[in-house]
Amino acid sequence: MKTKLFLLASLFIAQHSISQVGVGTTSPESSAMLDVSASDKGILFPRLTTVQRNAVAAPVKGLHVFDITTNSLWFYDGANWINYAAQAKLGDVKSGIQTVDHEGWIKLDGRLISTLSSSQQTAATTMGLSGNLPNASDAYLVQNGGGMGAVSGSNTTTLTQANLPTVNFTGTAASAGDHAHVTDPINTATSTNGDHAHYTDPAALWTSTNGNHTHGHNAPGGYGNYGLALSNYNNTVQSTDGSPNELNVWTNPAGLAIYANGDHAHTVDIPSTLSTTNGAHAHTVDIAATTSTTAGAHSHTVNVSSGGSATPINIAPKSLSVNMFIYLGY
Repeated sequence: MKTKLFLLASLFIAQHSISQVGVGTTSPESSAMLDVSASDKGILFPRLTTVQRNAVAAPVKGLHVFDITTNSLWFYDGANWINYAAQAKLGDVKSGIQTVDHEGWIKLDGRLISTLSSSQQTAATTMGLSGNLPNASDAYLVQNGGGMGAVSGSNTTTLTQANLPTVNFTGTAASAGDHAHVTDPINTATSTNGDHAHYTDPAALWTSTNGNHTHGHNAPGGYGNYGLALSNYNNTVQSTDGSPNELNVWTNPAGLAIYANGDHAHTVDIPSTLSTTNGAHAHTVDIAATTSTTAGAHSHTVNVSSGGSATPINIAPKSLSVNMFIYLGY
């Protein structure tokens, strides 16, 4: 027993003299104050609950404990307890395919901050959050100078003419050389000119043919303005002889008979007449198509419609669906 105590004392004095401690080894590493060497054992850190860890008074920077609430090793960085498993500080943001809170990481889903644990509420307040957590659904991380944790903007936009590139949609048609243009004005109505009538002069018309026929006529002429007749006898005082088939003047003429002239028709010229007045009215005038004068080789200006309907454009890029989390601790 005395021998063992002597050996331990000697070992302690030797190790103390060189300011190094070796456990399980007589040759500790020169850069280590404590060198624990083993092939089947490890170092056991103090085991505390989260409440106990947070209650450590004035923790020194570098202090390590194993948190049995989170089942992870923690160290103090001089301002915050850092979880080795999470390797995060309060306020850090990450993406992940986890669907729920985990290891102090809180999903940014817009829920009330008051639903979090008291320590998480305190951390959220420290981060400048209040009311609700930011809702990161369909949002992208960006440093835009806005308030921390604020969600703004939209994934779609509607272009206006001012957003279009400097493209002139008013162009010039190709030149068609020397040419003129035909214009046909539409029918127009004249102004009303009060009650008035119209003269009409029908064109000469042909009567219908009515077969072989003759025409009778009481033609004035001869002596005493009597009629003419064909007679076989000289029985008038105006006759100079008694030759048959003589044209004589009769005192009581029966009229002049004209021989038949075969099937034929007659032209009738209806005289101009005055129509009845039809009240105050106007007239439609059809202006005839005309050809413009040639103005030399020239082109024409055309306006082209964009045909757009101001449909919003989706500007969100192809993306991987993940959830966003903020580290607020336990």
